[in-house]
Amino acid sequence: MTDASASAAHKPLLDEIRPARYHIHPFQEAVAVALVIILATFSTTYFIYERALHAQEAEIRQGLLRTAHVAASIIDPQTHQSFTSAEEEQSKRYQKALAPLVRMQQSDPQIAYLYTAIQRGDKYHFIFDVTPTPSDPKEEDNSVALMQIYDDALENKAFIRAFATQKPTTSDQPYTDEYGRFISGFVPLRDEAGKFYGVLGMDIDIKVYEARLEPIRRATTRAFVAAFFVAFLMASAVWFLRNFIFVVNGKRVALYEMLKLELQRRKSELKQETHE
Repeated sequence: MTDASASAAHKPLLDEIRPARYHIHPFQEAVAVALVIILATFSTTYFIYERALHAQEAEIRQGLLRTAHVAASIIDPQTHQSFTSAEEEQSKRYQKALAPLVRMQQSDPQIAYLYTAIQRGDKYHFIFDVTPTPSDPKEEDNSVALMQIYDDALENKAFIRAFATQKPTTSDQPYTDEYGRFISGFVPLRDEAGKFYGVLGMDIDIKVYEARLEPIRRATTRAFVAAFFVAFLMASAVWFLRNFIFVVNGKRVALYEMLKLELQRRKSELKQETHE
């Protein structure tokens, strides 16, 4: 066989076994996969978290209004409107009228404050308040007296809105006044003729409110951690697989180059033998 024919015979064989040269970047590909998984899972989880949080917040507010409506229904309008002097607070008549609200507050420990208020001019006065006056003078007194003015009323936007609209309303956001930080619900008080005469307010402490939202936040945090862990595992698998392919392909290319060199060496030897 001549040199030309031997070279021609080897060329198809080399073409058949020539390995493809892939552009493989294991680390970059693994990072890209991790980022895609994290972005997809985090955005989906956050969307679910927001929807669940808003639904729970709405349920808390609706529950607050439902309870407030029940409390308002046990108030006798004529009796309520008859209390106009601070001196009446210690009367048996006042204590008797207040008693159903006190029992209601005691039956639900989540209720921080339960009270009623009326408007006189530009001032707002408390009428009923179920918070007892502490017997220990060293204990903080958060109770309010009959006809006591609500000094921070303007800071409580939901309270003012309840008087302005004469409709049930709740706090849009937690607010702070001289008695603490709360989420509140307010319902109108009406007499037998349907005439508006005041507002019943019900507060839940911000700690109670946050505690009811905490399971959603905790579940979301766990979902984020799980998503990160899954992304890490998937990225590791991609890196391992692509790195394995990279190594195998590199070895195939190296073997191919060795074969080419060997064929060239054989070709050179044949040429030398022919000339000799």
